[in-house]
Amino acid sequence: MLKINAHIHRFLAAASALALLGACSDKWDDHYDPDPSLVAADQTVYEMVKSDPALSQFGKMIEVAGYADLLNTSQTFTLWVPDNRALADVDLTDVAEVKRIVANHMARFNISTANGASRGVRMYNGKVLYFDGASFGGARITRSDIVLNNGVVHILGERIPYSYNIREYIDTHSNTTMIREFLSRFDEERFDEASSAPIDIDENGNTVYDSVKVVYNRLFEHPVYGLGNILAEDSVFTMVIPDDNAWTKAYSEISPLFKVYNADQAVADSIQQTQTCLAIVRDLVFRQRISDPLALGTLTATSGSKIFDPLGLFRGSEQIQASNGMIYLSGSIDYPREQTYFKPVEVEAENANGRVRGANTIITTRTVGTSNPLFSEVSEGGYIELSGTSPSTQPSVTFNLPDVLSGKYDIYAVFAPASIEDATVTGESTKLRFVLSYMGANGRTARQTYTSNDFTTSPTEMTTIKVASGFQFPVSNFYDSLWLMDDANDESAKTCTTTLFVQTNVSNSEFNSNKFVRRFRIDRIYLVPSEL
Repeated sequence: MLKINAHIHRFLAAASALALLGACSDKWDDHYDPDPSLVAADQTVYEMVKSDPALSQFGKMIEVAGYADLLNTSQTFTLWVPDNRALADVDLTDVAEVKRIVANHMARFNISTANGASRGVRMYNGKVLYFDGASFGGARITRSDIVLNNGVVHILGERIPYSYNIREYIDTHSNTTMIREFLSRFDEERFDEASSAPIDIDENGNTVYDSVKVVYNRLFEHPVYGLGNILAEDSVFTMVIPDDNAWTKAYSEISPLFKVYNADQAVADSIQQTQTCLAIVRDLVFRQRISDPLALGTLTATSGSKIFDPLGLFRGSEQIQASNGMIYLSGSIDYPREQTYFKPVEVEAENANGRVRGANTIITTRTVGTSNPLFSEVSEGGYIELSGTSPSTQPSVTFNLPDVLSGKYDIYAVFAPASIEDATVTGESTKLRFVLSYMGANGRTARQTYTSNDFTTSPTEMTTIKVASGFQFPVSNFYDSLWLMDDANDESAKTCTTTLFVQTNVSNSEFNSNKFVRRFRIDRIYLVPSEL
């Protein structure tokens, strides 16, 4: 989590990590006996750097970064200071870049070169660097262990190479502006009392803090629906990052699926734009370091999507090491659409949520045991049986079809035979009709009725009826994870504008001649995306 002091704009490491490093440093404080010639106890680390002409560039950078006051306090710090030659190309007007560089060269507590190569040092930006003989973090040490009254300074002959974490890479590179703009919409500052230092008591007796704020991004950090904190240095992720060309291409392909109706067209356009951008991003983050995509099988994104053929996501991308995992920068992402942004819609008939019983209809929920010959063919091991309260009743049921996009779907209904309950019943069949209700482009409910003499069930086998082929929904009825992140929303607040009505369609003559019965058993409804 990026931490920004309201006065000094600083990064803070996680409290547990700082405590661990503090314990190590306290031990060094007790045993480290510095060379007296290197001690300047009358100066702070900042004063020493500022007063040394060979280190003046870093002194200016400390001021630009807003760390001067902090490095003059009684808190203890260690600085690894590149000399002026190593910083000659730094643009002091680029405040964000200056902050990144300075935070990458400072740490809390006293840290000596005696720490050795095996002990990592958590820097002020959260990254962990190591001593390696005469170098630190890959930069050559030219003078070490200068002890000041609030810490230690080591002088470097070059800048410590900067390893971006995944979010930093997105935020700092010129070819990722579109994804950066989308992610930044959800950045918000929050007061972090645990990391803020109490500095006074106001006139009302309330504690006054030197306030530390955190930049919280709910898209990544929400505890239930977040995609994973790709800014955190103590986590490991892999992310496929679309460059601006890939983003533009994906947006063009995906946005037609998220058309919505709203009386205010500007609102409709805004919803479509946000849901499209989210669809581009949400299945690109994985909670592991992926070093060899060619060796992958099934991958599960942090969104929960299972991607059975992930190579399309990685094909042609550039592999880049990040400080908290791996980046694959892509110029054209081949999404497996039915596993990511355009998934099938599946409704289990035995689920009472979003199901409405028809007039004069009796619904009985059935389960299928493992010994049943049709057990493996029944989805989720259950179905419902529908019958009428009288022989003349055409029993019916209506199912909500949630999260339908404004694309084309093939629509199916699956039915179980009477023999699933009693193997001796082998002659019972019925004929069905369907009514699809959905929101039209004008916001009004539209209906499409489907009847056919072929819409009949088998008396002894599972029956799958293709109700519609390539049906185009004019607008979507989709609730995204951002909607669910709002505490004011929950599943019960969703409105479903797409339904499928299922009813027997048996004439009196067909019923009286025992050709068909007025009873059926339905297992599930499912919609499969068809070709765009």
